[in-house]
Amino acid sequence: MSLIQWDDDRYSTSVEKIDDQHKRLFELLNDLYEAMEEGHAEEEVGDTLRELERYTEYHFGDEESMMHDCGYAQDCSSCFRDHQDMHENFAAKVSELREKHENGEYITMEVLEFARDWLDSHIAGEDQDQGYGEYVRQELDAYQYQ
Repeated sequence: MSLIQWDDDRYSTSVEKIDDQHKRLFELLNDLYEAMEEGHAEEEVGDTLRELERYTEYHFGDEESMMHDCGYAQDCSSCFRDHQDMHENFAAKVSELREKHENGEYITMEVLEFARDWLDSHIAGEDQDQGYGEYVRQELDAYQYQ
């Protein structure tokens, strides 16, 4: 059972490197969901939260670097800043979840649904990841980022 399923038609940016990273975020969120659903040890939930936090920061940094490299950050600086703000807010939320868990607070399914919904709208949203994916495809040879 999973919380969120990858769908190329809905989520693909057609930039293989970024799609692979998005798929990994989906896997981590699904791992956390399954650990919670199956009542796995709190340690496993904590490990998954730490990995989700680490990978979220890695992915957002990589994505933002690509946006700089291809010129998107310069050509649409307000879009880039908005995108960067969204990344920072989500990364802060994941860190908050990890901290709450480490302080003994229960992480609810409602919180996981928030994360799922955020990833869904952020990746699939026309003005979000799909939007810069189109920019990359139009402005650069996509193989540079694969």
